[in-house]
Amino acid sequence: MADHFIDDLMFITPLGHAPGIRIFGQITAARKSPVTLALMHCHEQHWDTTDVTVDLTGVLYLCQEALKALLDVAHTLPPLLRLTLRARPELGLSERLTAHGWQEMDNLRISEA
Repeated sequence: MADHFIDDLMFITPLGHAPGIRIFGQITAARKSPVTLALMHCHEQHWDTTDVTVDLTGVLYLCQEALKALLDVAHTLPPLLRLTLRARPELGLSERLTAHGWQEMDNLRISEA
């Protein structure tokens, strides 16, 4: 996968200052595959890190299927690697994770921007 992805609803780019990706736009169920691929590509490039960030501060909509896909990626990470989801409070990530019982993951961290 290339370092960037763009279509009519979403734009994915690498973070410039840390291992991770930044997403802008709307993440629908049809767009969860490019997000997963970008995240796995980032992990391959930064295999020696302990934290990979997904910056969702530019995301206007995140469907439940795409959120679940991000959690699935977090489940596959090695024990010492952590996935940080950075998002605006309007996405309600903490509440959505708690509502589905997904908040109890050692390798997942929510960071509100």
